[in-house]
This record gives sequence, structure tokens and C-alpha cells, in this order.
Amino acid sequence: MTRARRDWLGRWLGWLGTYLALVAVPGCATTPAGLSPSLEHGIEAVIDAPPLDQVHWGVLAVDVATGRTLYARNDRRKFVPASNMKLLVTASALGRLGPDHRFETSLWAGGPMNVTGVLDGDLVVVADGDPTLSARYWPDDGAALRAMADSLLEKGLRAVRGALVVDASAWDSTTVAGTWMADNLPGTSSSTGGAFAIAEGETRLIVTGAAAEGGSAGVVWEPLGESAFVQAEVVSGPPGVPTDLSVAYHPETRRLRVTGRVAVGAVDTIAAPTRDPVRQAAAALYRALDQRGIGISGGWRVEWERDTPLGRDCRSAALPACSSASRLAGLRSPPLMEIVEGILEPSQNWMAEQLVRSLGATDSTRAGWSDGLAAVREYLVSRVGVDSLDVSLRDGSGLSAYNLVTPRAVVAILLHAARQPWGPAYRTGMAEPGEEGSTLASRLDGLEGRLFAKTGTISNVNSLSGYLVTDQGREVVFSILTNGSGLPASLVRDSMDRLVRTLASSSY
Repeated sequence: MTRARRDWLGRWLGWLGTYLALVAVPGCATTPAGLSPSLEHGIEAVIDAPPLDQVHWGVLAVDVATGRTLYARNDRRKFVPASNMKLLVTASALGRLGPDHRFETSLWAGGPMNVTGVLDGDLVVVADGDPTLSARYWPDDGAALRAMADSLLEKGLRAVRGALVVDASAWDSTTVAGTWMADNLPGTSSSTGGAFAIAEGETRLIVTGAAAEGGSAGVVWEPLGESAFVQAEVVSGPPGVPTDLSVAYHPETRRLRVTGRVAVGAVDTIAAPTRDPVRQAAAALYRALDQRGIGISGGWRVEWERDTPLGRDCRSAALPACSSASRLAGLRSPPLMEIVEGILEPSQNWMAEQLVRSLGATDSTRAGWSDGLAAVREYLVSRVGVDSLDVSLRDGSGLSAYNLVTPRAVVAILLHAARQPWGPAYRTGMAEPGEEGSTLASRLDGLEGRLFAKTGTISNVNSLSGYLVTDQGREVVFSILTNGSGLPASLVRDSMDRLVRTLASSSY
């Protein structure tokens, strides 16, 4: 064996030994038997042990009752937070809008409706980015659209002589954050939305192999908007052949193209970001209205620009103020606190981006990332008291590697939230150990009902911040941010969990 190979093997065995020690002895510090280590020694026994000593650690833990700092390392340094960004966005949204705030999608008549139910004008959708038009809050992804159609029937609408128009002019039409990596774009973690979007910005494709090898596989998709939205080029391979599918959005044709192979008779499902969510939601609503028997003579369209003529004498972005317009029906979202829970527990990126973009909407500006992030920053600095140098915000979900935040800023936000009337609900809206569907479902067992936290993971970044009740019944707010690990995420997560257990068992 060469010297280089012996050195490599030695390093690998050392790393493996450290990993097995960290996993095998949760909650115990690496100190001589019989001693009760201090909290500081217990934490540093983990983060200073190779190979974790190569990781950039930022840690801050504070006793809620006394404000005493229990442990701090690099708490004033900035880190990429990954999905801990969602804490900044959701706390700011609750503070600015209130926990009972609801989004609303309303349907307006852009002209008079006669006694037979015929609307002489456009049927206009005025939307504000409701992030709940999906199976997470409805029986299925199309249920909200069917409810809109039913509400119009109840109002007596039977036909529209104009068009179905989605007024999206109050929102920036940009659908991809400028600092997202190209490699992220094919995945649903980067699904994008807009003023009116459904199914959390995703298209679900069901691929069925043909009866004979070489035949074209069948492809259907949900939710169904434009009938030609998906271009399928999938062939059927021999029985038992592994499924190999690829989906890409082609902006020049505004279509999703699915290619690859599936076994004869096999059925497989793949989800992809819709990338044209407002247009597809408009088409899906048009389809729902048609299925309910409401005929629309002028088809459907999306208005992206302000002050565009609608109906007889109305303009986009100003329909409620138009004297010839009347509100026919509307759909309200669940309270914001329920939306926040839907973001934090599963770490839902799309909903977080809808929320931050909506915060940017004012009478003079469109909802979008730049104005939304400015609103978040203003709240954190002026209301929470975060140092302006402690945050640099580039998206709402944490998918961007350009976001920066300090552990002390995260702890300040969590302490601020704990003092608000909505604080208890915010805490329980986070992920918990053993909670099905949450990002802590299989982590930190034994701390059920005592740990409420937000996870975060992108390449070489892992984070965990939240609230913890110690063995002695004291509440601790903590933030653990790690960057530049170059190690398996599972190793870093296990180490972070070990720090939480050390905090939980400490008597400090």
C-alpha cells in the first residue's frame, strides 16, 4: 500500500470513528467518565472534534426568562441560513399583517349582468397571491377553482360575453429569484408562483407505459390547465426496465416537455415546477367554469400591465374603484397563522416565496422580491431591533446561497416572537420531533413536546434554530448555523442534534 493511500485510509478511519461516536452516544459529552461537563465543554467536545472542527459554526443559546447567554460562538458573524430564512419572513409577516390576516381572491363583473345571468363584459379575477389554493388546504389542487365556479353559479351567472381575465398587474411577473442556482430550477423546491397560482406551483405528471414495447407512453397531468401544456415524448421499454424520466420547461413554447422511458404497463408519477403558473391557473379556472356550464365567449387571458382596459370602462389594478364593476364572489384563505404553520413544519419553499413577495405590494409598487424583502428588513431592524448589518436577504425560502444572517439576529427574532400575542402559536407551528410531515419527524426523539425548531439544508449548509425546554423546565432560544462543511449532511445534522441534547440536559 502506498504512503498516500495509507494516509487517506487513516483520515477516512478517523472520520468514521468520530461519526460512529457521535451517533452512538447521543446526549453524552466526550469527557472522562463520572464527570458532569459544563455546557461549554459539552458543546465544544462536539464541534471541535475532527472532522467537525473544519466546519464554520455559529451558535447562540439564551435563557428566555433571564436573557442570560448560555453559550456563544461566532454569534456576530454572518452565515448562509438555508431554510432558517423562513423564520425571518414568517415572523415579519405576522408582525406586519397580524395572525388573522387572510388572502382573498375575488371575482368581478366588468359590466352589467341581466336577469338571465348573462354578463355583458369581462369576468375579472383580482388576486393577491393566496398561497393556499392547493391540496394542502383543499380536498385536491382543483377544489378551490371548483368552489369559485360554484359561488358564481349561486350568484346567478350563466354566461359571459367578454373574457375571463386574471388581473395580475399588481404583481411582478418575475417567477425565478435572481440568485437561485441553475441546478435548483428543475426541482419543485424552486417552484414559482404569482398573483393567482394553484397547486403550490407544481404540475404532477402521471406516465403510463403502453401495452407493447416501443409504444408511446400515455401522459396526463394535474392540475389541468392548457390542453397542450405538456409535450410528451416517452417510450415504453421492456417489462421491468427502470423508469427514466426527465421534465424541462421550454419558455419559447411555454410548455413542459417530458422525455424518457417507462416499462410496458408501468405507472409512474413525477412532479415538476409549472414555471407558467398564472397562465395555467387561469386556464384551469376557465375549464372549471366551463364544466359548471358557465360559457365564456371571449376565452381567457392574463393582464400583466397596470391601467389596461377591462370590461366597459375599467382598468387593471383598479377594478374595485370602477363604478361599472361589481363584486360577484370571492374566496378567502385560512388565517395567516395557519399559513405560517404550513410553511414552517414541512419547510415549504413555494408558500414562503408567495408570502414574501406579497409583503412588497403597496399602492405604488408591485408585489415582488425586492419590495417584499425590503419590508422584511424594515420590520426586523425597526421593530425587532436587529442590527442592519446582521442580515442580507435575497429570497424568502432560503434556497438562495446569497442570504446571510447572524445567529444573534435569529435569536433576537425568536425572542421577539415569543413576546408577541401570537408567540405561542408561532412556536407550536414549527417542526417537532415525531411530528408526521414535519422536518423533525425522525430527529431528536425524546424531546417531543419540548423542542420547536426550524431546520435548514442546502449544499454545505445546515441550520437548526428554535425553542427548547430543558430537563429542568427552563426555556432556551437557540440558533445553530453551519456553513462550508464539505461533509455529509447527515453527519452535520447528527452533530447539531447532539448540541441540542446537550442544551436540554444541561443544568447551567
